Amino acid sequence: MSISSRTVIVVGVRFKGFSSEHPDVMTISQILEELQTGMHGTEGGTIRLRPGQGLTAADWERLEAVVVRVGVAHRMHLDPFATEPLGTAEVHKRLPSNALVAALHSTEPGVFRAALRIHNDNELLLDHQTGQHVQGMVVVEAARQMFLAVTERYYVAPERRGGYYFVINSMKTTFENFLFPLAAEIEYRVTEAAVGDPTRLRFAAEIGVHQGGRRCALTEVSFTAFESELIEGKEHRRATDAVSHESRLHAGVGAGA
Repeated sequence: MSISSRTVIVVGVRFKGFSSEHPDVMTISQILEELQTGMHGTEGGTIRLRPGQGLTAADWERLEAVVVRVGVAHRMHLDPFATEPLGTAEVHKRLPSNALVAALHSTEPGVFRAALRIHNDNELLLDHQTGQHVQGMVVVEAARQMFLAVTERYYVAPERRGGYYFVINSMKTTFENFLFPLAAEIEYRVTEAAVGDPTRLRFAAEIGVHQGGRRCALTEVSFTAFESELIEGKEHRRATDAVSHESRLHAGVGAGA
């Protein structure tokens, strides 16, 4: 008689709406509770655990430790956990939980790939996560982080990294398929690059998010990376003008009251 085998995908608790609809998907808290209460005995077929979205390497290490402690490591096997997200400096975020891009690499000139890595406490999930799919703003932010990271790593000289101010000229995202809290890949293709002047780098790119052999979304973006000193003065002048305009409007309202 053949021994049965099963694959279970583990996701973060933010994605319980997805896990509740699929018997082969569990949140990290669900699988830990089942293990610690003895629901997975030492007898039976093999179970392969695969990481989905909403997990960290620390979550995966804890799960592995519990599997060993309760004595089911011989039949419950964990897939390797993907690379942790990029550093916050490359994606211009302060908190590691808000970084969405991992394992960035170049595949050919002007083409780059990375893994989408969504932390359970990502800022975009804290107040809006309904249904089974990942909300579209996560895709938009992942595209933004991708063009920042690619530019910082591959187009900016090492001594100049962190010294640019990025300005989006246009950004359009077309959603083609639902994105679910499973493994996904980001593909970045440069369609235009003007890098002759190191004080002002201009790019256009297409950024696709792919999952399960399908493209979920395509973002077309054009942006300019200015040396910070070049843009900060201009930004300050524009901000001062905006404040002055607002002050004049309110002064006029008060005078006529």
